[in-house]
Amino acid sequence: MSFFRKVSERVGGKREHFPLTVRIFHSVLVICMAALVYNIPLNFMVGLPAVAIASIVSLLLVISLYYFSRYRDATAPARVIFCLAGTGLFIANFFLNSGVDGPTGYFFILILVIIVAIMPVKQYPFWIISNLLVVFTLHYIQYLYPDWVPFTYHNKADRYLDMTSAYTTVVVIVLACFYIIRRRYDAERQQAQQTAARLQELDAEKNKLFSIISHDLRSPLSLIQNYLELLAEFDLSESERRDIKAQLLQSTRGTLDMVNNVLHWSTSQMSGAGIRKENLAIAQLLEPQIQLFRAIAARKQIELDGVFAESTMIYANADMLQLIIRNLLNNAIKFTSPGGNVRLSANCNTETCLLIVKDSGNGQPAGLSDAIFEFSSSTAKGTANESGVGLGLVLCREYTTLMGGRIWFTCAPESGTTFYVELPVNSLAS
Repeated sequence: MSFFRKVSERVGGKREHFPLTVRIFHSVLVICMAALVYNIPLNFMVGLPAVAIASIVSLLLVISLYYFSRYRDATAPARVIFCLAGTGLFIANFFLNSGVDGPTGYFFILILVIIVAIMPVKQYPFWIISNLLVVFTLHYIQYLYPDWVPFTYHNKADRYLDMTSAYTTVVVIVLACFYIIRRRYDAERQQAQQTAARLQELDAEKNKLFSIISHDLRSPLSLIQNYLELLAEFDLSESERRDIKAQLLQSTRGTLDMVNNVLHWSTSQMSGAGIRKENLAIAQLLEPQIQLFRAIAARKQIELDGVFAESTMIYANADMLQLIIRNLLNNAIKFTSPGGNVRLSANCNTETCLLIVKDSGNGQPAGLSDAIFEFSSSTAKGTANESGVGLGLVLCREYTTLMGGRIWFTCAPESGTTFYVELPVNSLAS
């Protein structure tokens, strides 16, 4: 985070808590505090103690308004009080500091600029007309009753010093206000552009996902319907029934995996993926997954082994880690030819635990790239013609990152792929 942003959030408040105009108001109040702190000793120096005392009272008021707006959510009354008090202070300054022969005209321009910066647009007419009427009235009073507005400077040098200082103060405050408004506006615009781009990206992914689902979900459901019609309408042999039941099981399992991945993905994209990590025993957590996929692998004559010590611990979210392992084992079985093998193991040290899913492949080099971790409309068929949506590895990478880890893979030159998931072993290492 840049230095300006840190200071800006500390002074004006965070974007999530305050709208842009309120954050600008807070920044203006801090600038006014600095200007009043500078103005108090200057007025004593040029022989204007009454103006200096009024500035001290104004400083205390501005500090109070900042506190109530920033920390007590009382911005609306604070803005009104600030504008009224500022106008009242400058009216007093007009009579205490030489009227049109003093710097008060600069200050009325300043309060008008600040009003435009902090007040809602619909209130502009009231405040602008009020400012003009006050200035015209004060000038008319001094014209009719010059004795009411005494010339308070002791010498020419004091007047020139006060006028120059007032002009410089007004210019600095106005430039600071415009700078803050511009920086905050640019930040808001950049945030809006990023949000719009992200929404556009999500919309494109949603459309792509629906397109895939409309195809990939219809196919297995149609296949299940055909199998059920065969069972209902034809007198099949026991071996034919077993074959159809096996095909039904494979179709329903693939469809369920696809639906689960879609649901997990949609939850993480729409509502944000919540995460609660804890110390987990790998063997106890993953053994049910290994038993489930060992039965699935056996139907393809694939041997599945799980190798890790009973005492091996990992710091992760149980649901997320199980989903990662399920997807990696499912992919390994999916792209391994009958007679092959899949191995899940864990290598841990004092800081990290490395989960490894290795398969023997289909007899040909895999030739994968990092694009497999990105959502794509094209998905490869398995060795038994299994299909999917292409969300599994996307979720694996997303959940691994959320848990403070990383995921990558290597491909064997002849055949087979190895996926690595590295996660912290405890909360201190995360």
